[in-house]
Amino acid sequence: MSHTDRRVGLRFRAVPRGAVLAGLLALTACSARVARADATAGFVEHWSSSAFAGWGGGSSYSNPGTGGALGAGDGFLIISNATPFNLGAKSSGPNYTGDWRAAGIGKVQFSLKDVGNPDPLEIHFTLGSQSTFYQCNTGFVPTSDWSTFTVDLSDTANFTRIIGVGTFSGAITAVDRVLIRHDVSPFVQSPDPIAADFGLDEFTFVAGSTGVPLSGPAVALPIELAPPYPNPSRGPVALSLQSHDASAITIQVVDVSGRLIRRATLAAASPGPRLWTWDGRSDAGDVAPAGYYRVRAFSAAGGTSQPLVRLAGAR
Repeated sequence: MSHTDRRVGLRFRAVPRGAVLAGLLALTACSARVARADATAGFVEHWSSSAFAGWGGGSSYSNPGTGGALGAGDGFLIISNATPFNLGAKSSGPNYTGDWRAAGIGKVQFSLKDVGNPDPLEIHFTLGSQSTFYQCNTGFVPTSDWSTFTVDLSDTANFTRIIGVGTFSGAITAVDRVLIRHDVSPFVQSPDPIAADFGLDEFTFVAGSTGVPLSGPAVALPIELAPPYPNPSRGPVALSLQSHDASAITIQVVDVSGRLIRRATLAAASPGPRLWTWDGRSDAGDVAPAGYYRVRAFSAAGGTSQPLVRLAGAR
């Protein structure tokens, strides 16, 4: 079963900017005319039945009704593309709209799973309105098992405006849609196309700064990669990671075309902070040229990615 409504802002980069903006905003124009405050801290979207719970967009969607983050009998949303296109789903339902700050929502949590064949996914959370739309810079890297990812809404420096004008503060107080999509840096209005699929479950609004552990079967916590430092950089870059189990960690540095530049493995160790420094060179020992890159750090429990810029004159 699938949706083919392609008006939600999931467009190829070649589409004229004005046309894409009009398409993104058309579906929920009515919601912007009335300030609503329906989003509430503690809300959880379970997708417990075979329905889509109002989520849709330009990809294909299904719900098997079982196998979600909470185990047998728990449904979840599968988002897929058979051919390269913009991969994601959005909702403008009443549970997601309004003034999130007034509602006391401090974090968003959700579970992701790479279903089917392994895919080079980097899933981002995006929120906003007709006039201001912001995307979280941190990309989430799901694996074949369910992992829980967290977006800290107080970390405003970790968001990029991809549509319109205005501040993140303005966007979070007048939300009329949320969007989960695959994208790689640099972050602009139109995401990068991919043929892939992933599962989404247990979408949760968290009050304040505390986390909400899932009930039922344990869900893994992914490797957390902090923003690289310094960024931009001409020289070495320090990468701070936080692991929640003793698994080995894979680190990848990828250029803007998706080419793997550098790969490293951190041996299994006790949970806790880890540090790895990229010297700015490829696996072959060549100095990486100026441009956009992204760093991916993950284990069997999933991981995260961060954008990185190399400046001219890199050494």
